[in-house]
Amino acid sequence: MSYTPRFCLWCGRRLASVRIEGYRRRRCPRCEWIFYENAVPAVVGIIQKAGRVLLTRRGRAPYAGSWVLPGGFLEGGELPEAGLKRELREELAVRAHGIRLIGFATDRYGPRGFPVLTMIYRVAIGRANVRAGDDVSEARWFDRRALPLRQVAFPSMRRLLRDYLEGRAGWPLRGK
Repeated sequence: MSYTPRFCLWCGRRLASVRIEGYRRRRCPRCEWIFYENAVPAVVGIIQKAGRVLLTRRGRAPYAGSWVLPGGFLEGGELPEAGLKRELREELAVRAHGIRLIGFATDRYGPRGFPVLTMIYRVAIGRANVRAGDDVSEARWFDRRALPLRQVAFPSMRRLLRDYLEGRAGWPLRGK
């Protein structure tokens, strides 16, 4: 599935492929509206307790059945920390606190999907018994030395988890 529009969002005319600013872009020949393939903002949380890391299993495409860090897309006008708190309530029925930004990652939402800019946070939660909800089919604690990295959905998340847990890029080896 491709997420590139074929028709102008302003006037409805079929878009043409043109070279603009060194990139291939889709532009309307009538009103000259340009489709910029801007990244969609998302947030995820690394939640650790007693040497274990919480992962969730995706219940929907893309990558249904794969493991991911809990989180999701921001709503319009929503700040990242508020979005992460909302996502964790919806997906796991937990309240987040001690939220600390770790970094950013870029990926695509599926093999041919739209670009995503993900903000990664270290998060503490009030209790360890989580309940899968929303678009999560399962939530499971994994020993930090035995994460199923090959089954993590997004390539940038696999790299991030590996680097974070190995203490690279100046990130701490242990969370709270």
